[in-house]
Amino acid sequence: MKTNLHEALARQAKLAFRRIRPGAQLIRRFYALPDNIRTDASIQRLCAWLMVPYSLWPIDIIGLASHVVTIAERKKLPKAEIRALISLLGEPPNAGTCDAIGAHEHLVKGGSYESLIKAQHKFNAKEKRLLENREFLSDWKWLKQRFNIAKHRHDNGVIRRRMVFERNFRPADWDFSWKTSQDKFDNVFDAFCYKWTLYGMEWEKPLLQKLSVTITPYGTMVVIPCYWSFDHGRDLEWRDIMQLHNARNVPRQGMKLATNQAERRLLAKAARKYLAEAKRRGMKGETRDYWIMEKIGLPPNTDPRQLRRLLNLK
Repeated sequence: MKTNLHEALARQAKLAFRRIRPGAQLIRRFYALPDNIRTDASIQRLCAWLMVPYSLWPIDIIGLASHVVTIAERKKLPKAEIRALISLLGEPPNAGTCDAIGAHEHLVKGGSYESLIKAQHKFNAKEKRLLENREFLSDWKWLKQRFNIAKHRHDNGVIRRRMVFERNFRPADWDFSWKTSQDKFDNVFDAFCYKWTLYGMEWEKPLLQKLSVTITPYGTMVVIPCYWSFDHGRDLEWRDIMQLHNARNVPRQGMKLATNQAERRLLAKAARKYLAEAKRRGMKGETRDYWIMEKIGLPPNTDPRQLRRLLNLK
């Protein structure tokens, strides 16, 4: 871990969402561990993940870190299965990726996607018509008469419909039930949100579904509301979206590039084969390098550094 406590807390303090705030206390607990525990590679990697934006978390990092730090405070190291889990996480995204995604998260936290949208007027016009729609107001009034709305609100005044996940998977409580008041409210409120294309309600304000761009650990999701007449060229700031998407150091791709890379891997495989043979023959230095390059068909004037790059190719 190259950061000290002050730097780690400063990076963690830049993160946007409330649910990751306990990470600051976990970082303090990490730095209070004995040196022989704190310098363990798995624990260091996990602590570094506490400074990564929430959008990039593939699992509950706070929960995992709390589990591991609690064990470490008993002067014990993580067991093999937990080490394997941390190993699968890999190194956390680099600072440049975290800064780019973190800045975007602060906009998302406030419900603002406007920096990525050119056609915000479409949302504004739809929202204005909805607020003036008598049928919508009547539906909402009926819901408030039928159900104890305050019981279903969060502290911030928001009632959210049940989520529809990627690839159209549904939540665990999706199966229809009409047994309890909660069952009835969930079904009625979901239908209400579907009718008016809502994410939910905030006090008396409808939360109209927005054209949105969401960064996830697995990719970048663009959601186009069903009321939106989408214009690919005019509605989104594609350059900014692609900068966010490519902040994760996405390598260049393409049919020609893929073909070239496949050919280089085959060439590298042949180079390693002839390197092993050259070692058996006792060949060294430039004599060995030029012999290998001749065997794999590289021109005689090829720089030996190109061979070394081939041999290092993964």
